[in-house]
Amino acid sequence: MKSVRVPEEERYDPPPAAKIFCGFIYVPDLNLAEVLRLLEQAWGPVEFISRRFAFAYTRYYGTEMGSPLTRKFVTFREEVDQEDLPRLKWEAKRMESGYLNARGGRRVNIDPGLLLPERLVLATTKPFAHRLYLARGIYADVTLIYRKKSYRPLEWTYPDYGTPDAVRMMNNLRKHCFLQKRAIEKGGIE
Repeated sequence: MKSVRVPEEERYDPPPAAKIFCGFIYVPDLNLAEVLRLLEQAWGPVEFISRRFAFAYTRYYGTEMGSPLTRKFVTFREEVDQEDLPRLKWEAKRMESGYLNARGGRRVNIDPGLLLPERLVLATTKPFAHRLYLARGIYADVTLIYRKKSYRPLEWTYPDYGTPDAVRMMNNLRKHCFLQKRAIEKGGIE
């Protein structure tokens, strides 16, 4: 095969890999451990599972899923290329379709994203002024940014992501992920 010469202006350093982050909203009788086992087959081992949070920030999901609803946050051990975000969202949507209620509504909402030292980005299918189109019908929503030694919500951040408890948890995850990555790079952890 003949090699193609890439012009200098088209050469770039790929962005750093990112930690897979996922937010779940689900009904009380859902077996979340089963959902996580299935996601682990696609995304690798779960690394962190948050405590349960009551989800009562909007009625948007209640119409489809009922109430009460629960929120959990999860990270996966493996890192992925940032370009993988649309793939993660479509895999999550396929997973959701396997857990429907009698009316055909979802019993679990799975919102994958990328956790990076400087930001948390969620994938969404809904366009809006602050969301950038990626590919395959998926947009990137910058949900938190890291500034002045903490993640910070933005004016459009979902309310449950901007609570003091959620921000504290994200800061702890950032610290853990950063220290782990640094140790791996130095050859201390496999």
